[in-house]
Amino acid sequence: MSFCLPAPLAAAIETLVASQRHDEVVRRLALVSTHYRQGRTSEVAIATPADVAAYLSARMPATYAAVCAALSATRELMPDFSPLSLLDLCAGPGTASFAALSLWPEISALTLVDTNPRFLDAARSLGETSGVSAMREAKFIRSNLASAYDGLSADVVMMSYALVELPLDEIAEHARRAWELSRELLLFVEPGTPEGFRRILICRDALIEKGAHLVAPCPHLEACPMPQPAWCHFTQRLARSRRHRLVKAAQTSYEDEPFIYLAFARTVETLRPRGRLVSRARVSKAQLRFGLCRDDGHLVEEVVARRDRERFARLRHAAWGDALFPDGPRNEP
Repeated sequence: MSFCLPAPLAAAIETLVASQRHDEVVRRLALVSTHYRQGRTSEVAIATPADVAAYLSARMPATYAAVCAALSATRELMPDFSPLSLLDLCAGPGTASFAALSLWPEISALTLVDTNPRFLDAARSLGETSGVSAMREAKFIRSNLASAYDGLSADVVMMSYALVELPLDEIAEHARRAWELSRELLLFVEPGTPEGFRRILICRDALIEKGAHLVAPCPHLEACPMPQPAWCHFTQRLARSRRHRLVKAAQTSYEDEPFIYLAFARTVETLRPRGRLVSRARVSKAQLRFGLCRDDGHLVEEVVARRDRERFARLRHAAWGDALFPDGPRNEP
């Protein structure tokens, strides 16, 4: 499934980016990328209007697609959940908020928290220009994360691409505090890198210990069975716009965004799959093979012989990241 920016949002980004000189946006993108690679925060990396334009052009489409993929996988297991309020912590330019609104348009109460005023201004501007009513009426709070918890709560609390900016020894406490603000669902999305996975595992352990109900992606509460140096992650493909290709000097018309996520809910009345694919399915003349994290906490390579026609037909379209149920994947074409 592809998750492209909605046309009004893409047009709003284009309007904002077009106000900056293209060569300056490209130059600032290189500096922004350097800041992030060196572990600096968004407050440092995004310091000028051209930095914002560079981020919106080069990073927001991929981050949006990854958050949509994580939310879609979560919603599959919570089909009756219909939230009305959202709290976006470390919101940046509102990427996670726009993604959540695309899947749950009934959300009407929206609060975005970030330390960077340029990002918050961008989120506000994109909401106004794109005509998304919940974003136009959203509450924008400039605050660091530690000061943002008092008095806030929502049906859904989200933190996307934020843990990677936090000190390791603070992640567990921030995860617990964010959980306290969530009335129903808490979602983390991080880069699908070894470091992103490391930080997700810290959240996972902290919230399982606190008794939170793990919805996705893990089908179990056991210790993660992924052996080092491998790491659990998924990949979301997205089409690149002309602006996206120009800013990144990219040759291909698409991009693959690696990501990892965690979803925790208050209710235990969620669908439980028998496992989740943690690799691409590999099809040969004789069989189908894929890595499967099972509901018993084991990581196995599942093999389906082509001669098992019924089962092979059910699983041949299973994709990396899919939840598997006894009758096969739910989202196969």
